[in-house]
Amino acid sequence: MAREIPRTLVVGVSVVAIVILAVYLFTKLPSGGETAKVQQVSYSGGDKCATCHARVTPDIVYQYALSTMAKAGVKCEDCHVVRKDNPMGYEHEGFFITSTPTPKQCWKCHIRETEEFEHSRHAGPAWMALTGWDGFTPAQKKLTESIPELNREPNGTPVAAHNAVFDMEGQNITEAACQVCHSIGRPNKDGSIGDCSKCHLRHEFSLSQVRKPEVCGQCHLGPDHPQHEIYEESAHGVMYATQGDQWNWNQVPGRLTTKDFPAPTCAICHMSGFGGEGTTHEVGTRLSKFLFATISTDRPNAVQNRRNMEEVCQNCHTPSFVDTVYKRADSVVAFVNLKVEEASDIVSELIKGGLISSKPFSSNIDYDFFDLWHYYGRTAKFGAYMGGPDFVQWHGIYPLLRQLQKIKEEAARLREEHGQGRMK
Repeated sequence: MAREIPRTLVVGVSVVAIVILAVYLFTKLPSGGETAKVQQVSYSGGDKCATCHARVTPDIVYQYALSTMAKAGVKCEDCHVVRKDNPMGYEHEGFFITSTPTPKQCWKCHIRETEEFEHSRHAGPAWMALTGWDGFTPAQKKLTESIPELNREPNGTPVAAHNAVFDMEGQNITEAACQVCHSIGRPNKDGSIGDCSKCHLRHEFSLSQVRKPEVCGQCHLGPDHPQHEIYEESAHGVMYATQGDQWNWNQVPGRLTTKDFPAPTCAICHMSGFGGEGTTHEVGTRLSKFLFATISTDRPNAVQNRRNMEEVCQNCHTPSFVDTVYKRADSVVAFVNLKVEEASDIVSELIKGGLISSKPFSSNIDYDFFDLWHYYGRTAKFGAYMGGPDFVQWHGIYPLLRQLQKIKEEAARLREEHGQGRMK
């Protein structure tokens, strides 16, 4: 026969459970003032979408209620309701809406920002670098081709071939991998290009959120573009980690000074209005070299772009210090270029001699060369400009040289195996 549990124990356990639940709800639920904001947005009758979604997807309404858009009187329908001829729209509860607003919707209020973005590397070039011209309409292709910073052949023709990794892995893998980041520049069926919400996460659209390096770190991390990890190692990143909670994250755009940000984040250096530099959504206007490329060359307007970045740097650093940093970084780029060219010449000779196929990733040496420039070369170059010495050395130059030696030895083995002797 089961032993009877004392009634006092049952009552005691129940009281403890109720207390734990109450503490959890108190810490998790919005405060009275925040709840009022949600109710004001969703139940005032001013927004039918929010009134319904407060029951269906309450978190979204809560995020939106805290946003500057809600405070400015922007309604859900201002972003989501589209014309009946919009190919991305569909009928929903008496409205014709799109569930994924594009820059065409953002443009109605943010004209300058949208146009700057559409002419940046974050737009069409980001998508084309992965898929070629797939999915572009003639008008979208024309706009993308007009971007000066688009990857081009020496004769000026845009480089628009499918990325070799894309072809090798296939669509299913790519959709869960590279495409997630490169979709920031996807061509949309309504004629626009890009996805603003890749950075401005819905539905709070927080100014403080988009100014923090974690937003950029969604894509700019990992072995081939470790900018986020480099930033964390740098003095700037250390100051952010140890003092950032005291910075003025919600200062009005265009009024930022060193009083608000004693050290920069990604946005401060590359996009924010700071010192004498105005705000921009064209992320290349302060960059002077194509660091991501196999062989790094100057960007269009490289001299002016460097001056733009120096204008930001000199809010905290002397001109001589900034000049020294650039000279050292330029030397790293020159060294990496030299070693990549040496490895490239070896691979080209092997292809010319019929020792390996010209088809990408058809031999071990193809993978070795890809790792050399795409991982180690890029890492060294990024580290040099962003203040990450460990990434210049032990994640960059050292493994690059080791990889170059591996390619040389593999090439010698192939030539000996085929009786072709040593390269001249």
